[in-house]
Amino acid sequence: MNIAVILAGGVGNRVGAGIPKQFIEILGKPVLAYTIEPFNRHPDVDAILVVCVKPYVDYIWKLKEQYGFDKLVWVTEGGATFQESVMNGMNFLRDKADRNDTVLFHFGASPFVTDDVIADVIRVCKEVGTNAISSTDYYLLSGEKKSTDTVLASGNYTEKYIDRDTIAVMNSPHAFQYGFLVDMYREAVETGVIETVEPHTTTLMYALGKRIYFSKGSQTNIKITTKDDLKLFEGFVLQQQRNSRTEASGDVIVFLADGFEECEGLLVVDLLRRAGLKTVMASVMGRRDVKSSRGILIQTDCLAENADYEKARMIVLPGGRLGTENLGKSDLVREKCLEFAGGKMVAAVCAAPSLLASFGILDGRKATVHPDFRDRMAGAAVFDESVVADGNVITGQGLGATIPFAFEIISSLAGSDTAERIKKAICYRE
Repeated sequence: MNIAVILAGGVGNRVGAGIPKQFIEILGKPVLAYTIEPFNRHPDVDAILVVCVKPYVDYIWKLKEQYGFDKLVWVTEGGATFQESVMNGMNFLRDKADRNDTVLFHFGASPFVTDDVIADVIRVCKEVGTNAISSTDYYLLSGEKKSTDTVLASGNYTEKYIDRDTIAVMNSPHAFQYGFLVDMYREAVETGVIETVEPHTTTLMYALGKRIYFSKGSQTNIKITTKDDLKLFEGFVLQQQRNSRTEASGDVIVFLADGFEECEGLLVVDLLRRAGLKTVMASVMGRRDVKSSRGILIQTDCLAENADYEKARMIVLPGGRLGTENLGKSDLVREKCLEFAGGKMVAAVCAAPSLLASFGILDGRKATVHPDFRDRMAGAAVFDESVVADGNVITGQGLGATIPFAFEIISSLAGSDTAERIKKAICYRE
Protein backbone atom coordinates (compact mmCIF):
# COMPACT_ATOMS: atom_id res chain seq x y z
CA MET A 1 0.00 0.00 0.00
CA ASN A 2 1.16 3.55 -0.76
CA ILE A 3 0.09 6.11 1.83
CA ALA A 4 0.43 9.88 1.31
CA VAL A 5 0.91 11.85 4.53
CA ILE A 6 0.15 15.53 4.03
CA LEU A 7 1.83 17.67 6.69
CA ALA A 8 -0.49 20.55 7.52
CA GLY A 9 0.62 21.19 11.09
CA GLY A 10 2.51 24.47 10.56
CA VAL A 11 1.28 27.96 11.36
CA GLY A 12 3.00 29.82 8.49
CA ASN A 13 3.95 33.01 10.34
CA ARG A 14 5.93 34.47 7.43
CA VAL A 15 2.84 34.79 5.27
CA GLY A 16 1.20 37.02 7.84
CA ALA A 17 -2.38 36.13 6.91
CA GLY A 18 -3.62 35.43 10.43
CA ILE A 19 -4.32 31.78 9.60
CA PRO A 20 -1.98 28.90 8.67
CA LYS A 21 -0.87 29.34 5.06
CA GLN A 22 -2.17 25.92 4.00
CA PHE A 23 -5.72 27.09 4.78
CA ILE A 24 -5.55 30.41 2.94
CA GLU A 25 -8.02 30.44 0.04
CA ILE A 26 -6.81 31.02 -3.50
CA LEU A 27 -9.67 31.77 -5.89
CA GLY A 28 -12.13 30.43 -3.33
CA LYS A 29 -10.29 27.18 -2.60
CA PRO A 30 -7.86 26.43 0.28
CA VAL A 31 -4.21 25.83 -0.60
CA LEU A 32 -4.41 22.49 1.23
CA ALA A 33 -7.23 21.31 -1.06
CA TYR A 34 -5.03 22.03 -4.09
CA THR A 35 -2.23 20.03 -2.41
CA ILE A 36 -4.38 17.00 -1.58
CA GLU A 37 -5.94 16.88 -5.04
CA PRO A 38 -3.02 15.37 -7.03
CA PHE A 39 -2.49 12.66 -4.40
CA ASN A 40 -6.20 11.84 -4.28
CA ARG A 41 -6.41 11.37 -8.05
CA HIS A 42 -3.07 9.56 -8.45
CA PRO A 43 -3.54 5.86 -9.33
CA ASP A 44 -0.48 4.82 -7.27
CA VAL A 45 -1.76 6.39 -4.02
CA ASP A 46 -4.05 4.16 -1.98
CA ALA A 47 -4.80 6.28 1.10
CA ILE A 48 -4.15 9.75 2.52
CA LEU A 49 -3.45 10.86 6.09
CA VAL A 50 -3.48 14.57 6.93
CA VAL A 51 -1.37 15.60 9.91
CA CYS A 52 -3.07 18.80 10.90
CA VAL A 53 -2.75 21.73 13.26
CA LYS A 54 -5.22 20.90 16.06
CA PRO A 55 -7.93 23.60 15.60
CA TYR A 56 -8.42 22.58 11.96
CA VAL A 57 -9.00 18.83 12.34
CA ASP A 58 -12.79 19.09 11.84
CA TYR A 59 -12.18 21.43 8.90
CA ILE A 60 -10.19 18.70 7.12
CA TRP A 61 -13.19 16.36 7.22
CA LYS A 62 -15.31 19.14 5.69
CA LEU A 63 -12.73 19.47 2.87
CA LYS A 64 -13.01 15.74 2.26
CA GLU A 65 -16.75 16.01 1.70
CA GLN A 66 -16.63 19.27 -0.23
CA TYR A 67 -14.02 18.14 -2.75
CA GLY A 68 -14.74 14.41 -2.85
CA PHE A 69 -11.36 13.29 -1.45
CA ASP A 70 -12.31 9.63 -1.22
CA LYS A 71 -8.74 8.50 -0.44
CA LEU A 72 -8.48 10.81 2.59
CA VAL A 73 -9.22 8.30 5.34
CA TRP A 74 -7.34 9.62 8.39
CA VAL A 75 -6.63 12.91 10.15
CA THR A 76 -4.37 13.31 13.18
CA GLU A 77 -2.82 16.21 15.06
CA GLY A 78 0.53 17.68 14.06
CA GLY A 79 3.54 18.58 16.19
CA ALA A 80 5.44 21.76 16.91
CA THR A 81 8.07 21.02 14.24
CA PHE A 82 8.30 19.23 10.91
CA GLN A 83 10.10 16.36 12.67
CA GLU A 84 7.39 16.02 15.30
CA SER A 85 4.64 16.06 12.68
CA VAL A 86 6.43 13.31 10.76
CA MET A 87 6.70 11.27 13.95
CA ASN A 88 3.03 11.86 14.78
CA GLY A 89 2.05 10.64 11.32
CA MET A 90 4.38 7.65 11.56
CA ASN A 91 3.08 6.65 14.99
CA PHE A 92 -0.54 7.09 13.90
CA LEU A 93 0.06 4.53 11.15
CA ARG A 94 1.55 1.85 13.41
CA ASP A 95 -1.57 -0.31 13.37
CA LYS A 96 -2.54 0.65 9.82
CA ALA A 97 0.60 0.24 7.70
CA ASP A 98 2.81 -2.79 7.08
CA ARG A 99 6.60 -2.57 7.19
CA ASN A 100 6.81 -2.94 3.41
CA ASP A 101 4.29 -0.20 2.68
CA THR A 102 5.53 3.05 1.14
CA VAL A 103 4.75 6.26 3.04
CA LEU A 104 5.06 9.64 1.30
CA PHE A 105 5.43 12.83 3.35
CA HIS A 106 4.53 16.07 1.61
CA PHE A 107 4.23 19.69 2.72
CA GLY A 108 0.62 20.86 2.96
CA ALA A 109 1.69 24.23 1.54
CA SER A 110 3.30 22.70 -1.58
CA PRO A 111 0.41 22.56 -4.06
CA PHE A 112 2.54 22.53 -7.24
CA VAL A 113 3.41 18.81 -7.06
CA THR A 114 2.77 16.88 -10.27
CA ASP A 115 1.72 13.34 -11.09
CA ASP A 116 5.11 12.32 -12.49
CA VAL A 117 6.94 13.53 -9.36
CA ILE A 118 4.61 11.44 -7.17
CA ALA A 119 4.98 8.37 -9.38
CA ASP A 120 8.78 8.55 -9.45
CA VAL A 121 9.31 8.97 -5.71
CA ILE A 122 7.20 5.84 -5.16
CA ARG A 123 9.11 3.96 -7.87
CA VAL A 124 12.57 4.80 -6.54
CA CYS A 125 11.61 4.04 -2.94
CA LYS A 126 10.32 0.61 -3.91
CA GLU A 127 13.35 -0.15 -6.07
CA VAL A 128 15.96 0.71 -3.41
CA GLY A 129 13.80 -0.55 -0.55
CA THR A 130 14.42 2.30 1.89
CA ASN A 131 13.75 5.88 0.79
CA ALA A 132 13.53 8.43 -2.00
CA ILE A 133 13.52 12.23 -1.91
CA SER A 134 12.17 14.36 -4.76
CA SER A 135 15.18 16.38 -5.93
CA THR A 136 16.33 18.71 -8.68
CA ASP A 137 19.67 19.94 -9.94
CA TYR A 138 20.84 23.36 -8.80
CA TYR A 139 20.87 25.61 -11.86
CA LEU A 140 22.14 28.95 -10.53
CA LEU A 141 25.67 30.12 -9.84
CA SER A 142 26.51 29.70 -6.18
CA GLY A 143 29.09 30.65 -3.60
CA GLU A 144 29.75 29.79 0.01
CA LYS A 145 28.44 32.50 2.36
CA LYS A 146 30.91 34.01 4.79
CA SER A 147 28.30 33.95 7.54
CA THR A 148 25.00 32.22 8.19
CA ASP A 149 23.13 35.53 7.92
CA THR A 150 20.79 36.12 5.03
CA VAL A 151 22.43 36.79 1.68
CA LEU A 152 21.12 40.36 1.80
CA ALA A 153 22.65 41.07 5.21
CA SER A 154 25.10 43.97 5.20
CA GLY A 155 28.67 42.72 5.11
CA ASN A 156 27.91 39.18 3.98
CA TYR A 157 30.05 38.01 1.06
CA THR A 158 31.66 34.98 -0.59
CA GLU A 159 35.21 34.01 -1.45
CA LYS A 160 34.57 30.40 -2.44
CA TYR A 161 32.83 29.11 -5.53
CA ILE A 162 30.57 26.07 -5.20
CA ASP A 163 30.26 23.84 -8.24
CA ARG A 164 26.53 23.77 -8.90
CA ASP A 165 26.84 20.37 -10.61
CA THR A 166 27.63 18.86 -7.19
CA ILE A 167 24.44 20.21 -5.57
CA ALA A 168 21.04 18.55 -5.41
CA VAL A 169 18.07 20.54 -4.11
CA MET A 170 15.80 18.27 -2.07
CA ASN A 171 12.07 18.82 -1.77
CA SER A 172 8.94 16.91 -0.86
CA PRO A 173 7.48 14.40 -1.32
CA HIS A 174 9.79 12.21 0.77
CA ALA A 175 9.04 8.51 0.42
CA PHE A 176 10.04 5.84 2.91
CA GLN A 177 9.54 2.14 3.34
CA TYR A 178 7.49 2.23 6.52
CA GLY A 179 9.68 -0.29 8.36
CA PHE A 180 12.83 1.67 7.46
CA LEU A 181 11.24 4.87 8.78
CA VAL A 182 10.18 3.30 12.10
CA ASP A 183 13.62 1.77 12.65
CA MET A 184 15.39 5.03 11.82
CA TYR A 185 13.39 7.08 14.31
CA ARG A 186 13.77 4.40 16.98
CA GLU A 187 17.53 4.57 16.53
CA ALA A 188 17.47 8.39 16.59
CA VAL A 189 15.52 8.45 19.86
CA GLU A 190 17.51 5.68 21.57
CA THR A 191 20.87 7.28 20.69
CA GLY A 192 19.74 10.83 21.47
CA VAL A 193 20.66 11.98 17.94
CA ILE A 194 17.18 13.36 17.41
CA GLU A 195 17.90 16.02 20.05
CA THR A 196 21.02 17.25 18.25
CA VAL A 197 19.84 17.93 14.70
CA GLU A 198 17.60 20.42 12.93
CA PRO A 199 13.96 19.28 12.84
CA HIS A 200 14.01 17.73 9.37
CA THR A 201 13.99 14.10 8.35
CA THR A 202 16.77 14.50 5.80
CA THR A 203 19.04 16.17 8.41
CA LEU A 204 18.36 13.26 10.73
CA MET A 205 19.30 10.81 7.98
CA TYR A 206 22.63 12.56 7.47
CA ALA A 207 23.32 12.44 11.21
CA LEU A 208 22.60 8.71 11.31
CA GLY A 209 24.74 8.01 8.23
CA LYS A 210 21.80 6.94 6.08
CA ARG A 211 22.01 7.09 2.32
CA ILE A 212 19.45 9.38 0.67
CA TYR A 213 18.23 8.37 -2.79
CA PHE A 214 17.07 10.94 -5.31
CA SER A 215 13.90 10.77 -7.37
CA LYS A 216 12.48 13.10 -9.98
CA GLY A 217 11.73 16.66 -8.92
CA SER A 218 10.56 19.90 -10.45
CA GLN A 219 11.70 23.47 -9.99
CA THR A 220 8.07 24.56 -10.06
CA ASN A 221 7.26 22.39 -7.02
CA ILE A 222 7.76 25.23 -4.55
CA LYS A 223 6.58 25.49 -0.98
CA ILE A 224 4.43 28.52 -0.21
CA THR A 225 6.33 30.54 2.38
CA THR A 226 5.71 34.24 1.68
CA LYS A 227 2.95 36.48 0.35
CA ASP A 228 4.79 36.58 -2.98
CA ASP A 229 4.51 32.79 -3.17
CA LEU A 230 0.75 33.09 -2.73
CA LYS A 231 0.60 35.51 -5.64
CA LEU A 232 2.71 33.13 -7.73
CA PHE A 233 0.38 30.24 -6.94
CA GLU A 234 -2.70 32.31 -7.77
CA GLY A 235 -1.16 33.08 -11.16
CA PHE A 236 -0.40 29.38 -11.64
CA VAL A 237 -4.03 28.43 -10.91
CA LEU A 238 -5.34 31.11 -13.25
CA GLN A 239 -3.05 29.85 -16.02
CA GLN A 240 -4.29 26.30 -15.49
CA GLN A 241 -7.86 27.54 -15.72
CA ARG A 242 -7.06 29.40 -18.94
CA ASN A 243 -5.56 26.23 -20.37
CA SER A 244 -8.74 24.40 -19.41
CA ARG A 245 -11.00 26.90 -21.12
CA THR A 246 -11.61 24.76 -24.13
CA GLU A 247 -14.92 25.97 -25.46
CA ALA A 248 -17.16 23.20 -26.66
CA SER A 249 -20.51 23.27 -28.38
CA GLY A 250 -22.93 20.54 -29.23
CA ASP A 251 -26.52 19.34 -29.28
CA VAL A 252 -26.39 17.97 -25.73
CA ILE A 253 -24.42 19.06 -22.66
CA VAL A 254 -23.90 16.35 -20.04
CA PHE A 255 -22.91 17.81 -16.68
CA LEU A 256 -20.36 15.68 -14.81
CA ALA A 257 -19.31 16.00 -11.16
CA ASP A 258 -17.11 13.90 -8.90
CA GLY A 259 -19.03 10.80 -7.84
CA PHE A 260 -21.20 10.46 -10.96
CA GLU A 261 -22.32 6.97 -11.96
CA GLU A 262 -20.15 5.85 -14.88
CA CYS A 263 -22.88 4.10 -16.88
CA GLU A 264 -25.40 6.87 -16.38
CA GLY A 265 -22.94 9.41 -17.72
CA LEU A 266 -20.69 7.64 -20.22
CA LEU A 267 -23.21 5.20 -21.68
CA VAL A 268 -25.57 8.09 -22.42
CA VAL A 269 -22.73 9.99 -24.10
CA ASP A 270 -21.77 6.90 -26.10
CA LEU A 271 -25.27 6.24 -27.44
CA LEU A 272 -25.98 9.89 -28.21
CA ARG A 273 -22.77 10.18 -30.19
CA ARG A 274 -23.59 6.96 -32.07
CA ALA A 275 -26.82 8.66 -33.06
CA GLY A 276 -24.88 11.59 -34.52
CA LEU A 277 -25.77 13.97 -31.71
CA LYS A 278 -22.80 16.12 -30.79
CA THR A 279 -22.52 15.57 -27.04
CA VAL A 280 -20.33 17.63 -24.72
CA MET A 281 -19.11 16.38 -21.34
CA ALA A 282 -18.85 19.46 -19.13
CA SER A 283 -17.22 19.41 -15.68
CA VAL A 284 -18.78 21.41 -12.85
CA MET A 285 -15.72 20.81 -10.61
CA GLY A 286 -13.56 23.73 -11.79
CA ARG A 287 -11.17 21.29 -13.50
CA ARG A 288 -11.55 19.08 -16.53
CA ASP A 289 -10.66 15.86 -14.68
CA VAL A 290 -13.67 14.32 -12.93
CA LYS A 291 -13.59 11.15 -10.85
CA SER A 292 -16.53 8.75 -11.13
CA SER A 293 -18.19 6.88 -8.27
CA ARG A 294 -15.89 3.88 -8.86
CA GLY A 295 -12.74 5.97 -9.02
CA ILE A 296 -12.38 6.20 -12.80
CA LEU A 297 -10.77 9.46 -13.84
CA ILE A 298 -12.52 11.09 -16.81
CA GLN A 299 -11.24 14.07 -18.76
CA THR A 300 -14.24 16.09 -19.82
CA ASP A 301 -14.48 18.16 -22.99
CA CYS A 302 -14.60 21.47 -21.13
CA LEU A 303 -15.48 23.22 -17.91
CA ALA A 304 -19.20 23.79 -17.49
CA GLU A 305 -18.73 27.56 -17.56
CA ASN A 306 -17.14 27.31 -21.01
CA ALA A 307 -19.78 25.22 -22.76
CA ASP A 308 -21.80 26.83 -25.57
CA TYR A 309 -25.35 26.90 -24.22
CA GLU A 310 -26.79 28.88 -27.12
CA LYS A 311 -26.33 26.03 -29.59
CA ALA A 312 -27.21 23.22 -27.18
CA ARG A 313 -30.71 21.75 -27.26
CA MET A 314 -30.64 19.68 -24.07
CA ILE A 315 -28.92 19.33 -20.70
CA VAL A 316 -28.47 15.89 -19.13
CA LEU A 317 -27.77 15.16 -15.45
CA PRO A 318 -26.36 11.70 -14.60
CA GLY A 319 -27.00 10.29 -11.14
CA GLY A 320 -24.91 8.82 -8.38
CA ARG A 321 -25.45 9.87 -4.78
CA LEU A 322 -22.23 11.90 -4.43
CA GLY A 323 -22.38 13.04 -8.05
CA THR A 324 -25.88 14.42 -7.54
CA GLU A 325 -24.79 16.20 -4.36
CA ASN A 326 -21.90 17.82 -6.20
CA LEU A 327 -24.13 18.86 -9.10
CA GLY A 328 -26.48 20.42 -6.57
CA LYS A 329 -23.66 22.60 -5.23
CA SER A 330 -23.25 24.30 -8.61
CA ASP A 331 -25.18 27.52 -9.17
CA LEU A 332 -24.51 27.12 -12.88
CA VAL A 333 -26.26 23.74 -12.98
CA ARG A 334 -29.36 25.23 -11.37
CA GLU A 335 -29.30 28.29 -13.63
CA LYS A 336 -28.94 26.32 -16.86
CA CYS A 337 -31.47 23.63 -15.93
CA LEU A 338 -34.07 26.31 -15.25
CA GLU A 339 -33.17 28.09 -18.48
CA PHE A 340 -33.42 24.93 -20.61
CA ALA A 341 -36.62 23.78 -18.89
CA GLY A 342 -38.16 27.06 -19.98
CA GLY A 343 -37.65 26.56 -23.68
CA LYS A 344 -35.34 23.67 -24.57
CA MET A 345 -35.01 20.21 -22.94
CA VAL A 346 -33.71 18.73 -19.69
CA ALA A 347 -33.08 15.09 -18.76
CA ALA A 348 -31.98 13.46 -15.51
CA VAL A 349 -31.51 9.89 -14.35
CA CYS A 350 -31.33 7.94 -11.07
CA ALA A 351 -30.87 10.40 -8.15
CA ALA A 352 -30.57 13.46 -10.39
CA PRO A 353 -34.34 13.99 -11.00
CA SER A 354 -34.47 15.02 -7.33
CA LEU A 355 -32.36 18.04 -8.31
CA LEU A 356 -34.89 19.01 -10.97
CA ALA A 357 -37.59 18.73 -8.31
CA SER A 358 -35.61 20.96 -5.95
CA PHE A 359 -35.34 23.55 -8.74
CA GLY A 360 -39.14 23.49 -9.17
CA ILE A 361 -38.88 22.12 -12.70
CA LEU A 362 -41.00 19.05 -11.94
CA ASP A 363 -43.88 20.88 -10.29
CA GLY A 364 -47.07 19.36 -11.73
CA ARG A 365 -45.10 17.07 -14.06
CA LYS A 366 -44.88 13.29 -14.37
CA ALA A 367 -41.46 11.87 -13.51
CA THR A 368 -39.51 8.92 -12.15
CA VAL A 369 -36.54 8.69 -9.83
CA HIS A 370 -34.46 6.13 -7.95
CA PRO A 371 -36.61 4.76 -5.08
CA ASP A 372 -34.11 6.03 -2.48
CA PHE A 373 -34.82 9.60 -3.60
CA ARG A 374 -38.59 9.41 -3.98
CA ASP A 375 -39.11 11.49 -0.84
CA ARG A 376 -37.22 14.37 -2.48
CA MET A 377 -39.65 14.71 -5.39
CA ALA A 378 -42.08 17.19 -3.88
CA GLY A 379 -44.31 18.74 -6.54
CA ALA A 380 -43.93 15.88 -9.03
CA ALA A 381 -46.24 12.99 -9.88
CA VAL A 382 -43.79 10.10 -9.44
CA PHE A 383 -44.25 6.85 -11.38
CA ASP A 384 -42.53 3.52 -10.81
CA GLU A 385 -41.32 3.28 -14.41
CA SER A 386 -37.91 3.06 -16.09
CA VAL A 387 -38.34 6.22 -18.14
CA VAL A 388 -40.92 8.99 -18.01
CA ALA A 389 -41.17 11.79 -20.57
CA ASP A 390 -43.37 14.77 -19.85
CA GLY A 391 -43.11 17.49 -22.44
CA ASN A 392 -39.53 18.72 -22.61
CA VAL A 393 -38.39 16.86 -19.46
CA ILE A 394 -37.16 13.26 -19.48
CA THR A 395 -36.38 11.31 -16.30
CA GLY A 396 -34.87 7.84 -15.77
CA GLN A 397 -35.23 5.63 -12.71
CA GLY A 398 -31.71 4.27 -12.28
CA LEU A 399 -28.64 2.66 -13.79
CA GLY A 400 -30.71 -0.19 -15.20
CA ALA A 401 -32.80 2.34 -17.11
CA THR A 402 -29.81 4.08 -18.68
CA ILE A 403 -30.18 2.57 -22.17
CA PRO A 404 -33.92 3.24 -22.60
CA PHE A 405 -33.32 6.68 -21.02
CA ALA A 406 -30.70 7.41 -23.70
CA PHE A 407 -32.96 6.16 -26.47
CA GLU A 408 -35.77 8.42 -25.27
CA ILE A 409 -33.36 11.34 -25.63
CA ILE A 410 -32.32 10.17 -29.10
CA SER A 411 -35.95 9.84 -30.20
CA SER A 412 -36.67 13.36 -28.97
CA LEU A 413 -33.67 14.99 -30.64
CA ALA A 414 -32.92 12.81 -33.67
CA GLY A 415 -36.16 10.94 -34.29
CA SER A 416 -37.45 7.44 -33.61
CA ASP A 417 -35.93 6.06 -36.83
CA THR A 418 -32.44 6.98 -35.60
CA ALA A 419 -33.19 5.41 -32.24
CA GLU A 420 -34.32 2.17 -33.90
CA ARG A 421 -31.21 2.11 -36.07
CA ILE A 422 -28.92 2.37 -33.04
CA LYS A 423 -30.91 -0.27 -31.15
CA LYS A 424 -30.43 -2.67 -34.04
CA ALA A 425 -26.73 -1.85 -34.34
CA ILE A 426 -26.04 -2.65 -30.68
CA CYS A 427 -28.40 -5.67 -30.57
CA TYR A 428 -30.62 -4.02 -27.97
CA ARG A 429 -33.93 -5.75 -27.26
CA GLU A 430 -36.56 -4.17 -25.06
